[in-house]
Amino acid sequence: MRVFLRMFFSTILVTVSAFAQAPVDYRDVGLIINDNDTNSVAIGEYFIQARGIPLRNVIHVQAPAKETITPEQFDDMRLQIEEYLTATTGLVDSLNYFVTTKGVPLRVLHSGGGGDPTNASVDAELMLILGRWASHIHQNTLFASPSSVRVHDYFRKSESYSRRAFVPGSSPPVSYDLFLTTRLTGLTKEDVFQLIDRSGPFTYVNKDSALWVFDRDPKPIQLDPYDLNMRTAGQYLAARGWNVLLNEDSVFVTNQRNVLGYASWGSNDHYDHLYTSYARTHNHWVPGSVAETYVSTSARNFTPGAESGQSRIADLIAEGCTGSSGYVFEPYTVALTWVDYLVDRYTRGYNLAESYYMSNPTLSWMAVIVGDPKSSIITEIPDAPRPIADVPASVCVESSILLRADSVKQGNMYWFSGDSASVLAAGTALDTGHPLFLASGASAWVEADSIGTRRFTFINENFIGKGMFEVSVDILPAPEATLSLSADTVFLSDGARVEFTANAPDGISWDWNFGDGNRGTDRVVTHSYSSTGTFVVTVTISNGSCSSTLRDTVIVLEVNGIDDPASLPPTIVLGRNYPNPVSTVTAIPFTLPERMHVQMRVFDALGRLVATLADENVDGGSHTIVWEPARHLSGVYHCVLDAGGARQSRRITIVH
Repeated sequence: MRVFLRMFFSTILVTVSAFAQAPVDYRDVGLIINDNDTNSVAIGEYFIQARGIPLRNVIHVQAPAKETITPEQFDDMRLQIEEYLTATTGLVDSLNYFVTTKGVPLRVLHSGGGGDPTNASVDAELMLILGRWASHIHQNTLFASPSSVRVHDYFRKSESYSRRAFVPGSSPPVSYDLFLTTRLTGLTKEDVFQLIDRSGPFTYVNKDSALWVFDRDPKPIQLDPYDLNMRTAGQYLAARGWNVLLNEDSVFVTNQRNVLGYASWGSNDHYDHLYTSYARTHNHWVPGSVAETYVSTSARNFTPGAESGQSRIADLIAEGCTGSSGYVFEPYTVALTWVDYLVDRYTRGYNLAESYYMSNPTLSWMAVIVGDPKSSIITEIPDAPRPIADVPASVCVESSILLRADSVKQGNMYWFSGDSASVLAAGTALDTGHPLFLASGASAWVEADSIGTRRFTFINENFIGKGMFEVSVDILPAPEATLSLSADTVFLSDGARVEFTANAPDGISWDWNFGDGNRGTDRVVTHSYSSTGTFVVTVTISNGSCSSTLRDTVIVLEVNGIDDPASLPPTIVLGRNYPNPVSTVTAIPFTLPERMHVQMRVFDALGRLVATLADENVDGGSHTIVWEPARHLSGVYHCVLDAGGARQSRRITIVH
């Protein structure tokens, strides 16, 4: 039974996630070339030119020019790579991916022969170097005690890969610490050149004509989960509007057109030999296509004419497939790729390496992933960004500036300090490492901490192009204002009247709040309080563009005098010294509710004691201490009154 699945839902759209719209570079890819193999050298040079690989990221090794090597030969190659990444370049923490090339050894064979569980692919071992998994190299690490399968941390995740990112839910937090490794290989170097040409980031796929093929076996080697995974994958894609051929009868499907994805049992299918040789599909593949065959040694070699035994992914690459997973020795089925996860991740915008490693579970085992690690597919071509600015023309000093861009496209969005010419001249990499970088995203807050004109540049880029604009914001001064009071301690018996004066050379309006519910609007105001208490007085002065707010405190007592005990304040009161600022001498008033020990001290801005003005028993009532601070430097000081277990302080400014 061959079932073509094609379902349409008006509310289902295949979208590319935001991270997949951003331009892709290969600065985090390490390319491994075997200088002893001409194919490896040629393919490496071709990939460098095609993807702009930084030459510093090219790792040259001297290794045997053969597909199978011993553990000792692997260790020698490993040491060369580790030395280059640490002592030579220090690149180890900058890379997330390795790419090996045809001619770099393919598999490590231990003395136990082909059935030795410590055998592994070179790529599966290289991905563990220089990290917390390095001790697993050359070990049988498939099973964890007592009987569970050991899987790597990135399996079944759904996030863009970073080697140093923390594994979600790990406690204590640990990083992934793996180099996702793929291989550029095929039967010939020409096959590999063509693979590179038909792959890469944002490969466009015509969704209306592309076809996913899932060829189940009526008598599968293992129904659950692997054969059922193909059904799940097909149904999932069909529900998202893809063309799907889900074959569930004894026909081995061949000769399909515009194949974007393929999964089958390959030569393990019970009926493949009735329709083709070596389970070759003879498909027509579209650029960006991926495949998985449940064949235990499907990546055992990439040698022309060595078809004996089971089917090979090398033949799929020769047909035109862009990427595939395979296995260099006979693994258990637990090592196979989960195709339902593969197609989910790949069609949601994750790259080829991420998609395969999120769907292939094993650690230090026998898997090989063929293809450009950063290949990805899109079904729609986005427009180039044309962002527009939404930024205030001016703000007041010591406020915040909201920088905002509208009409942005998914991709990279960065704010920089300075005009566009300065930003472009200051660094070639327009990202978070740029010396003028401010923030990521469409909006950012910046403090307006100095008067003048500030310029900002916004860049929005996707893989189609880059949009940039620059804006300027005038940061305006606030009024330079002073506030003075005729008295900061007054008495109801005397009318509790205070004259307030707020001076600002450019002030045009004044808004007073006397702290008791009354207000005023003149530069000089007189206010009489009608109740006792401590009142916080504020005045906001505007120059038409910006404003300054000043505050002070007025204490209102009942009766002026100490003859009537009821007139005494309930606690100590340290009054406002006059004059303040002071140059030569100042008077510091204070009031006590009763006789008590008084200590009055002056401290500088660093909290150091500079003067003790009183340290004695003092009768209740109002008192004044005169201080001559002539020998002290200009600056801000604090007068502290301690009495009766209470403390009050006042700021004194000395100006010489």
